[in-house]
Amino acid sequence: MHDDASVRSFRAIALAVASAVALATGTAGAGNEARGTIAYKTRTTTLKYAWLVKGPDPAEPKTTIRTLILSADDIGAGLAACKTMSCASGEVAEGMTVDFDAGPRLNYWIAVNGQKVQYSGTAPLAVFTAKANDAGRLAGRLAIDDVAAGGPKIDVEFDVTMLKTFAVGR
Repeated sequence: MHDDASVRSFRAIALAVASAVALATGTAGAGNEARGTIAYKTRTTTLKYAWLVKGPDPAEPKTTIRTLILSADDIGAGLAACKTMSCASGEVAEGMTVDFDAGPRLNYWIAVNGQKVQYSGTAPLAVFTAKANDAGRLAGRLAIDDVAAGGPKIDVEFDVTMLKTFAVGR
């Protein structure tokens, strides 16, 4: 028979281990999922994973931004190992990044076909319909249609909590 103290101790250890595994794999917290697509030229990429990171904008180091990372593949371990904001963006081979708080528009970058095909652009804030938008969580729908300008059509829903805060942009 187990006493209550040993059961509580076992549960605390199990919770700590599960939390560490979730953080190491980039799946920590509620949500962290994406459902949607990027259609660019003749290729459509299905987005399944989402992460949120925060730190200095690599282009404007005095500006702190939140970057939403959406990917077809689970790149959580690579993101957790990154030491800079630019490293986090570089992990995306099939997906996109979206910079929030960088100015009056959303800056975005897509990468498909193993980063062999890339496109960057900006979109009005209205393309994001928020369900949550605070320092620790971002959830909602992103709908960008830049096809007329030669860009992608993006339609994705996501729910993500903050994975990491970086001290360095580059």
